[in-house]
Amino acid sequence: MLGDAEREVWVSALRKAAEFSGAEVITYCVLQNHFHILVRVDKAAKGCDDAEFVRRYRALYGTARAQWSGLDADELAHALARGPVETAEALRERLRARMGDISEFMRTLRQRYTKWYNRTHETVGTLWSERFGSVLVEDVPWVVGLVAAYIDLNAVRAGLAKLPEDYRWTGYAAALAGAGDLREALARCFPGKGGETGALARYRLLMLGKGAAARRGGGGGRIAPEDHIEAVRAGGELRPHELLRLRARFFSRARVLGSRAWSERGGGCRALEAMGKSGGGTPVKILKDYDLAVGSRRLRAGGLSRPDD
Repeated sequence: MLGDAEREVWVSALRKAAEFSGAEVITYCVLQNHFHILVRVDKAAKGCDDAEFVRRYRALYGTARAQWSGLDADELAHALARGPVETAEALRERLRARMGDISEFMRTLRQRYTKWYNRTHETVGTLWSERFGSVLVEDVPWVVGLVAAYIDLNAVRAGLAKLPEDYRWTGYAAALAGAGDLREALARCFPGKGGETGALARYRLLMLGKGAAARRGGGGGRIAPEDHIEAVRAGGELRPHELLRLRARFFSRARVLGSRAWSERGGGCRALEAMGKSGGGTPVKILKDYDLAVGSRRLRAGGLSRPDD
């Protein structure tokens, strides 16, 4: 179980790994035994010059020597500028291979955090029980914002906080506290008047609905979805903030998440093929206003599951 100190270190490790890998963190939530991250990874991140390689290397390793290279950041800069051509190019290729790639980003984050945890707690072995699960998200503001909201509400659904801003270890809480990169990332999902402040207000409205508290009774904790599930199965619709506060299987178990138009054009399947994954089943419409569709052979009818699933 991760305590307060462990979660603080995890957030720091996330930001360092993202800086090194060229991944944009949109939001995150680290709980007591698992975490969720929404990131945008750009393949162009591999196209660094030497100065950028050194900057990212320093962001990840600080003043320490990396085990794989035996170099600190200053020594790397010297090797790239004045070392043998073969050595310098081998270093560049090794660095490029670790950038602009979601699997390499996750490997860097998980391995470095595990090493810190084992060293601090005098334990050995892997900290995470299985390989990370990934969902491909259509890169348009409303889809990204919807998935971000689902992630930032994890602590509310788990009963760890009454409101999303009450839980320290989320991207939303960090954005409210002034983290400029996270504020900018969320603001791009909710464009309109008021700049970043207005965007964060629209984001909170999506999560909670017209300033409502974390659940209908005004308290925090788990939200029993039985009445909503029956309405959906009967052909009804959930409002966005109601949906996001349920244990919705499609947000974490689907292969792709995006608009029906994107899915029907094959955008999700083509992206999965490029990632070496199999395509996923028939799109399932879940929100009238948002027209979100998911593709996965593993989804149950309706896409909703009970909290104890």
